[in-house]
Amino acid sequence: MNNEQSERLRTVFREVFSWHNRAAWMVLLVSITIALLAWTGLRQTQTRAANQQFESLSLEMLEAINKRMLDHELILLSGAALMDANPVVTRAQWAAFVERLRVAQTYPGIQGLGYSQVIAQQALDEFEQSIQAEGFPEFAVRPPGLRDVYTSIVYLEPFRDRNLAAFGYDMFSEPVRREAMLNAARSGDAALTGRVTLVQETHGKVQAGMLMYVPVYRPGAPLDSPEQRWNALRGFVYSPYRVDDLMAGILGSQPPSIDFAIYDGTRPSADSMLHVSSPAVNPGREPQGRHQLQLYGRTWTVDFYHQPGFIAGFWRDQALVVVLGLALSLVLFALVTSLSHRRLEVQRRADRMTIELRRKELSLRLSQERLALALKGSNDGWWDIDLVDRSFYASPRIWQMVGRVDGTAESGQMDWRSLVAMADHAALKNQVIQAGRAEEPYFALECDLLHRNGYPVPVLLRGYIQTDAQGRPLRIGGTCMDLTERREIERIKNELISVVSHELRTPVTSISGALGLISGGALGEIPPAIHSMVDIAHQNSVRLNRLINNLLDMDKLIAGKMAFDIRPQPLGPIIEQALELHRALAEPFGVTLNMEGRIEDWVLADTERLQQVLSNLLSNAIKFSPREAQVRVHSERHGESVRVCISDQGPGVPEGFRDQIFKKFSQADSSSRRQKGGTGLGLVICKELVGHMGGRIGFDSAPGAGAVFWFELKHCEVRRAQPRLPAQDEALE
Repeated sequence: MNNEQSERLRTVFREVFSWHNRAAWMVLLVSITIALLAWTGLRQTQTRAANQQFESLSLEMLEAINKRMLDHELILLSGAALMDANPVVTRAQWAAFVERLRVAQTYPGIQGLGYSQVIAQQALDEFEQSIQAEGFPEFAVRPPGLRDVYTSIVYLEPFRDRNLAAFGYDMFSEPVRREAMLNAARSGDAALTGRVTLVQETHGKVQAGMLMYVPVYRPGAPLDSPEQRWNALRGFVYSPYRVDDLMAGILGSQPPSIDFAIYDGTRPSADSMLHVSSPAVNPGREPQGRHQLQLYGRTWTVDFYHQPGFIAGFWRDQALVVVLGLALSLVLFALVTSLSHRRLEVQRRADRMTIELRRKELSLRLSQERLALALKGSNDGWWDIDLVDRSFYASPRIWQMVGRVDGTAESGQMDWRSLVAMADHAALKNQVIQAGRAEEPYFALECDLLHRNGYPVPVLLRGYIQTDAQGRPLRIGGTCMDLTERREIERIKNELISVVSHELRTPVTSISGALGLISGGALGEIPPAIHSMVDIAHQNSVRLNRLINNLLDMDKLIAGKMAFDIRPQPLGPIIEQALELHRALAEPFGVTLNMEGRIEDWVLADTERLQQVLSNLLSNAIKFSPREAQVRVHSERHGESVRVCISDQGPGVPEGFRDQIFKKFSQADSSSRRQKGGTGLGLVICKELVGHMGGRIGFDSAPGAGAVFWFELKHCEVRRAQPRLPAQDEALE
């Protein structure tokens, strides 16, 4: 190497390690750091993906187990249905039934499908003789001994191989099986045993076993309580399982990608282990995932484990990321080193940045122009209040609303409160305070602005509050919508409903009365076909009359024209009369009305309006209750109030309808094919009537478990003679 080359190398070395090249070294350090972070992030991401795949495989396996056990329950239910439909099922019929199901082919892993008959102590000899007469001369119930109840296995298909050992076995004599059989018999549902050793384990490897039972009852016997179901018990349709065979049938020939172990109960141990997928799994090994399955009265704990190399199989391309990161770092280092000596390129970059900045400024200016154009073209008004300098701005649309065509000169230091009606000042102030305390400082309020000529202009104010770091308000701004047209439409609508209701009431009442006379035979015998049509017309006229009455009541309540005579009233007689009036309505539905306990409280109420509230709530309870159900009424003290509860056994209030239930014309099923009629006004009227009597109304409901509608009225200690209750026709008016 000559001197010139040596000098060139020294020059390059000095330039690379000079202070002026510090940016390149910083880039090298940062890029290496980024490469290491990328490698770490990739490793974490792939590990996370492996864990997610592991969790997904675990859930899929749990779903497969749960679905297979559900299928087995359905198989047992089909066997119970066969027993219910046939008082006597022969051995040949049972074998044909099981063969037709093709259980072994469709659901591999099931040991068999059998029937165990319940036998009283005094009937044991007769039972054994009947089985012996079928061609089994040595048959006897096992194990021998004196017991109150026996449950002998009568049928078990396929009736061969291991299953022959179970013939005649009394499963009720063994504690674990007995517990599951008792649970099934008393609940009426399928029940699963804990870990047992099947009597079929006559040869080969002994596997953990379990059994599932479905009870079979005598046809026509009452089954309302656990005691009644036990007394009506005929036997059990059941299936035994060797758990290893069952899991093999569920998972199929494809080996699982993860290891798992199944334990009976919540505490894994060697004694409670039902199945293990690999010899490497044992109760002392820490699982990577644990889930619990609730299966027919039993809790299974399923532990999942990584197979060797499971996580490592997801670590791909990590070495490539490190190599590429280091290579890219060196390339960037060389590039920055070269660029640090090229001022022209730096200047070009500066020019490009300047052009980009100007483009952004132009875009911002265009956005501001679009916003100004939107403000001018919007039909809503815009307003802004600066709380620091007390300035106020309102768009021309707002000034137009209040009759001031050119209001720009009136903004600035003008007090905005002079535009808002005095009665709405407090409400607006409260809305702003509440919005300022909320996480999202928005508010909306309907109020009145003062027109220049003195009359109010209804508007909807929406606003946003801007605050500083300490939460103190700085600005309030928003929109203003004119509600005059909407209020006028509502007024016209209400007047139309009121007029139409009043005009329809008299002719509809006359039509309903005339149809009632014709249907009742007052004009003589009518043909059956015409009688059916007249009945339909009469029922719909009564329904229309009820709708008109509800509309009139709603109109009176809205207008404040309904009179109330609120005085101390005895609650018990009023409820009794309401129940008596509705028994005829409940009878066609097969519903029973009951009052629980004796109600002796007095409340402050209007008797006629209280009857109207009870009538609406009882009618709804009757309408939504199934046949042979009960509607119960009771009262209880709540502080200074008395709560009256009306509970039914219907489907309950749907979750998505609860916020709408006390709104006008709201119905859970508003389709044209709904099964329950109604106007959607009954509960609204109840809420208004109870509110006018100083009380409140509500409901409690769980889907599928009925509903309890309640209202509370103020309690009073007055004791006096019971006032005359309105006559039946007046109470229903």
